[in-house]
Amino acid sequence: MTTSGHLSTPALLHALSEIGPDRIMFSADYPFEDLLEAAHWFDSASIDESNRVRIGRANAMKLLKL
Repeated sequence: MTTSGHLSTPALLHALSEIGPDRIMFSADYPFEDLLEAAHWFDSASIDESNRVRIGRANAMKLLKL
């Protein structure tokens, strides 16, 4: 699952509780969504820092074998 098109902290928290942080990745649906707005929302979302790192970076690195 990605955060694209949502920018909703309640939706993110629900996804975290249902599928866990290892199956969610940060993304933005450019050009329909502003990347800076999405990044600001994600950076200020009320989630713990370990989940922010997983969702914002580590999950994509693992999936794409980077």
